[in-house]
Amino acid sequence: MNSNNNVFKYIFAAVVVCLVGYIMYIIVQNRSNVEDYSLDQTSTLSNIQTDLRFSIAGLDTINPLLSKNRNVQEATKMIYDSLVTLNGNYKLEYCLAEEIAKTDDLTYVVKLRNGVLWEDRSNFTAEDVKFTIEQIKWGGFETIYSENVRYIDHVEVIDSNNLKIVLTEPVTFFEYNLTFPIMCQTYYQDEEFATSEKRPIGTGMFKISEISSNVIKLVRNDYYWNANKKPMATEITINLYNTIGEAYTAFKNGELDILSVRISNVEDYIGLLGYDKIEYKARDFDFLSFNTTHELLSDPIVRKAVSLVIDKNNIVATALGKGYTPSNFSLDMGNWLYTKDMNIATNTEEATQLLMNNGWSYLNGIWQKRENGATRRLEFTLTVNANNDKRVAAAENIKTQLATFGIPVTVKSVSADAYADAINNRRYECALTGIRLGYSPSLTTFFAEGNIANYYNSEVTDIMNIISNTNDDGVLYEKYNRLYDIYLEDCPYIGLYRNTEVVVSNQNLVSNMTANCYNIYHNIEKWYRQ
Repeated sequence: MNSNNNVFKYIFAAVVVCLVGYIMYIIVQNRSNVEDYSLDQTSTLSNIQTDLRFSIAGLDTINPLLSKNRNVQEATKMIYDSLVTLNGNYKLEYCLAEEIAKTDDLTYVVKLRNGVLWEDRSNFTAEDVKFTIEQIKWGGFETIYSENVRYIDHVEVIDSNNLKIVLTEPVTFFEYNLTFPIMCQTYYQDEEFATSEKRPIGTGMFKISEISSNVIKLVRNDYYWNANKKPMATEITINLYNTIGEAYTAFKNGELDILSVRISNVEDYIGLLGYDKIEYKARDFDFLSFNTTHELLSDPIVRKAVSLVIDKNNIVATALGKGYTPSNFSLDMGNWLYTKDMNIATNTEEATQLLMNNGWSYLNGIWQKRENGATRRLEFTLTVNANNDKRVAAAENIKTQLATFGIPVTVKSVSADAYADAINNRRYECALTGIRLGYSPSLTTFFAEGNIANYYNSEVTDIMNIISNTNDDGVLYEKYNRLYDIYLEDCPYIGLYRNTEVVVSNQNLVSNMTANCYNIYHNIEKWYRQ
C-alpha cells in the first residue's frame, strides 16, 4: 500500500514539474516577444495581445504600385519598404537606402543597405530599384507614384549595392520623391508586372501569409533587416469590406483596432464612446495670392493689413464647417521645418495703425488716400473658381470681414477655364486658390521664379538657392526661420485653411499614435492590444 502511494506521489510530482516547466516556457516565450519594449503603465505581460486588426474597404489589388485604394497604400507600408521614408514630422529617414549623395544638379548616387533580404530570402539589389523605377515610369499602367519619377531620365546600376539616378531637370528636395515601394525584379522576370496575378513579396517588417475573399493575414517577417524595429505584434488581420460603411459597423462592434477616414463627422457613424480620435492636418491647403505687380497690392503694408483683418477661425466656422482647420503656411501640417510660431491672430488695431502710418485715412467707412491730387480707395477684386463651392463661400466670408473693416472687395466668380487662365497668366488682383502639397519642405511654388504671385525679393531668392543646395539641418532651420520672417512682413500670400483627416482607434489599442498624411502606422513596432 505504501509502495503504491509512493509511486503515485512520484507521478504526481513529475506531472507538477512538467506543468511548471511548460508554464515557465510559455512565459519566457511571451516575454521574448515584448521584453525589449516599454509597456503602457496599465499593461502587464499577462494581459497584452500581440495580434492586431485592421481593415481595407473596396480592395482593388494588394500590389502597391497598381492600387489606387488609400487603405491599401496605408497597409502596404508595413510590407513593402522604400528607399527613404518619412517620420511623424515629415522628416526624411533612410530605409533601403543607406546614403544618397547629390553629385550635381541632375545626378544622385544611391548606396543601398547591406544584408537586406526579400521575404523569400533572396538578396535585395540595385537591380530591384532600377526595375521598380522603370515600371513606374514606363510600365504602361496608371500609378499614384508617377509624379515621384516624373523628372527621372534614367537609372544606371553601378553594382549590386549602388546605383545612379539621373534627372531631366533639377528638383528641390528630390530625395523626398524616393518614397515609393520597391518591388523584386527576379520575382517578375518571366511575366508582365502590370498584368501579373502574383502578390508582390516585400522586405518590410510584416509579410503576407494568406489572402482570401474576406481577409488578408500578415505575420511578422523574421528576416526583417532592421533589428531595432522588431514588432511586438506577431500577426495582423486585415479584414476586407466592400464599403466603408461595413468597416464603420465592424469598428463600432469592436472588431477593428483602427480605422482611417477622410470625414470629420465620423461620430455620426460610430457613435461617441469607446474609441480615441486623432484629427490631423492634411495636404489640401487654400490661401490668398496677391498679384504683387498690381498697383495697389504691390505695397506689402497693404497686404499685411489685409492679413491682420482676416479671421481664419471665422472662415472655418462660418463658411466651411467640419473637416477644415485654420492654416497660416504650407508647412504647418506638422513639417519638421515649420519652426516658427506663425499663429497670427486677427489684430484690427495693428492693421489700422499700419494703414494710418502709411498715409491712409478711414473716411465714410472706407480706407482712402490722397495721391497726386486724386483720392484712391483701398479696394480690390478677389477671383475665385465658381465651381468650387467651399472657396466661393470662403471668398464671400472674406469679403464681409474686410468690408466691415472698410476695405471693399468684389468677389469675381469665374468658370474653371477662366480661373485657370487668370492664375496661369497672372490676370488677377487677388485670388483664392489652393494646392495639394507634397511631402517635402519645398517652397518653390510660392517663392521660386515665376511664382503665381509675381513675388520677388532678392533675399528670398538667395535663401531659396541655399535651401536647394544643402542637407545641413542647422542651415535649413536658420534659413527657413528667416524666410518666415520675410513672409510675415511681405505677405505675398495669406494662408487660410486646410482640410483635416481622422484616425480612430479602439481604446484597447496601445499605440502612442502619431498619424500623419504619409503614414498612419508610425511606430507600429510598439503597438499591441490589452
